[in-house]
Amino acid sequence: MGYSPLTDGQLPIIVHHMTSTAELLARIETHCSQREIAESTFGRLAVNDGKLVARLRSGGSINLKTLIRIEEALRADAAEAVA
Repeated sequence: MGYSPLTDGQLPIIVHHMTSTAELLARIETHCSQREIAESTFGRLAVNDGKLVARLRSGGSINLKTLIRIEEALRADAAEAVA
């Protein structure tokens, strides 16, 4: 049994589904509501941008690096809430 050239001896590559802006906003809204923080506070803490959520709501976009930082912030806070 051989290895795939993309994973030769490494962990397999995992492709995540793309998150739509509406899905991302819903997750951020839920997150902020559960933690009783303002959405601007979340944006500032996650990516140093207090207007992040407002900009997304008005049709703005983000790059992949910003999405990764947002996802990391959502996961980190979720892990802390469980611990």
